[in-house]
Amino acid sequence: MQLDLIATAIALLTFFSISGLMALSLNLEYGLAGIPNFGKALFVSIGAYTAGWTYTRLLPRLLGGDALDPCGLTLGQALQVRSEILRTLPLHALGNFALTLLLAALIGGALGWLASYPALRLKEEWYLALVLLVGSEILRIVVRGYDPLICGTNGLSGIAQPFAWMGTLTGSPRVAALCFLALSLLLLAAVYFYAERLVRSPFGRLLKAVRENPEVAQELGKNVPRIRAGVMFIGSAMAAVAGVLFAVNLGFVSTNDYAVALTLDVWVMVVLGGIGNNRGVLLGAAIVTLLDRVTAITAIRLDMLGSQFEFNYVRFILFGVILLLMLRYRREGLLPEPVRTTGAHEVLGRESRS
Repeated sequence: MQLDLIATAIALLTFFSISGLMALSLNLEYGLAGIPNFGKALFVSIGAYTAGWTYTRLLPRLLGGDALDPCGLTLGQALQVRSEILRTLPLHALGNFALTLLLAALIGGALGWLASYPALRLKEEWYLALVLLVGSEILRIVVRGYDPLICGTNGLSGIAQPFAWMGTLTGSPRVAALCFLALSLLLLAAVYFYAERLVRSPFGRLLKAVRENPEVAQELGKNVPRIRAGVMFIGSAMAAVAGVLFAVNLGFVSTNDYAVALTLDVWVMVVLGGIGNNRGVLLGAAIVTLLDRVTAITAIRLDMLGSQFEFNYVRFILFGVILLLMLRYRREGLLPEPVRTTGAHEVLGRESRS
């Protein structure tokens, strides 16, 4: 099997941009506000399921027609209609994608707020971690058993990229992949700069105060549960957007992709890169994405050679070892959280030295 280096690089960078969005969302929640979100796969799946619904139920109606059942006897016809729209009608393809992003962000954010607010009113925030972990698996099992949404255990195909029409126009599918990569990197850059501005803002300093000592912040008149619920809204919306990109990039939506393992992958990215450091978590996302792709390609090569060894499971062992080593020897990560000072710190520092 000849390895296409350009296609591999495009796929690797696209996966990195999506992983980076997930990592930044978790870093905002845990690294900045101290909220242990063990249900990250829940909010990523919300974006993917939203994409499945808009592409199969809403997209055909944009032309004024009835939506064909994407899971029943009309599966092939429905897939053909969707593909034709995405390959020949740029405005419909881009409009549906933009609407999907908006809906996913709103639904994911609202669910994050609703799920977190009652749990965060308790003194121990780890109750929220358990609620989200259980909720993630409950949603996955329910969707898996409910055929009308994403065809149950069979999954849903035909979630084409919003630039599929570019491939038709130029005669090269690689152009469509490049355009989607550019869009993914643009969204990642926008979220990164937003997160950096948030960290440096007064609200960011308030979040750190809540993270370090929520009791003191509460005594000073800050509504800690409401603040944390707001952070969960933002982080969950980011994760849902990443879920849309994830589903569109794969072209397929299946509940198997949103198990607890996805949440653990994102945690490895954050712990490895550096909790509280946006640049660090992007570095962690790059390393984890590279290792994930390398193990996937190696597994394919070994399978073609007739090997009976399931190399895909090596990634779980590898990520587990990385997580244990980082927690044991370098808990601050490869790039520790930077110490930020304000004008008040500098003035007080000069006065104390004088």
